Amino acid sequence: MLKKIQADNALSYGFFAFIAMAGLSYVNFLPGVVSALAGGIGFSEAEAGEVIASNLFGGLLGCAGAFFLVRRIDWRPAMFVLLASLTLVDLSTIWLDSYNLMLGWRFVAGLIGGLSMGIIFSVLARLNSPDCAFGSLLLMQFVIGAVVMYLLPGLETLLGTYAVFFVMAGLTFLSILLLSLVPQVPRKLDKKRSSSELNEGKAHAILLMLAIVLYLCAANAIWAYVELIGLKAGIDDVSVSSYIATTSLLGLLGAMLPIVSGKRFGRLYWLLAGVMLSIISAAMLSFIPLTPILYVSAMAMLFFAWPAVNSYLLAVVAELDSSGRLSSLAAVISVLGLATGPLIASGLLGNGDFSAMLYSCMVIFLCSFVFLYKPVKTMETVICGDLSSQYQS
Repeated sequence: MLKKIQADNALSYGFFAFIAMAGLSYVNFLPGVVSALAGGIGFSEAEAGEVIASNLFGGLLGCAGAFFLVRRIDWRPAMFVLLASLTLVDLSTIWLDSYNLMLGWRFVAGLIGGLSMGIIFSVLARLNSPDCAFGSLLLMQFVIGAVVMYLLPGLETLLGTYAVFFVMAGLTFLSILLLSLVPQVPRKLDKKRSSSELNEGKAHAILLMLAIVLYLCAANAIWAYVELIGLKAGIDDVSVSSYIATTSLLGLLGAMLPIVSGKRFGRLYWLLAGVMLSIISAAMLSFIPLTPILYVSAMAMLFFAWPAVNSYLLAVVAELDSSGRLSSLAAVISVLGLATGPLIASGLLGNGDFSAMLYSCMVIFLCSFVFLYKPVKTMETVICGDLSSQYQS
């Protein structure tokens, strides 16, 4: 029998992060999925975006269900059942070539994946360091995204146009193995607060949810079509895949910021820098002509900023509610943002012109910072006050 690892070490955080990533793993290599759907499988660019949106809206419904279930179920057996089911659904996708069937079946995959994601998010929030937990999640996502994007052209040659679905099933199956190694994480009770603190906490939670959904909407809109943007600019497909895989590695550095810094250097300035880099990235991708240097630079900025912004926001959410239930709601909101991004992007495309979509993403990024400013600023003030009190005592 496999021996379980300790809860509070780097390996444990890494295993939990991989399991959390597996439910919606395709988001990490979304350009490859879109290219497969709009390429060899035979759907149009708009249809490919709609299939992705269907998958993500299924995930949204699943995460919403998890929000109501996390206090009533034992998370480990539920995760075993969900991940095993998702493995079978991903594998069976290779026999689908009808648009309507694909639309419905990927909705089912999203529903199962969303349930598993919402449940495991509540577990991550209950670990000793939410910054490290969610930083590890974003780190894992960008590692997997970079590796899959680099290997996918070769896998498609070997396994055919549905290779990306074999990859999804393989990642989910591996997460089942890791699930048997991670320790049990007990539930935590909510801290008692006054009515004024509860009202302020609710207001901050709403603002943070809006910031998360807006940022992920814009980031995933770009991510879904970044490969097609490169191809439309005249860059060959091999180079585009290589550029995406290489620049995705910068996401590792962005994801490591919360792990290394935690609360010590403050989150607000990192978030401001991340949002500004995201806006500049969208602006650079809208340049005509889009040269390889501009393309690579824009992706490097976005891939560095995205995991840092996302993990910092999720860590703030986890601190608002120690039980982990609010983090399950954050999973719902995250999937809403991820699902809305490709859908909005597909509606803004105009005969291969991505300008309207990219300009819209710039505005959405800016709005996300407006919403996150007050709750993050307040949280930092509270933390500084606590540290000052400890020092004086």
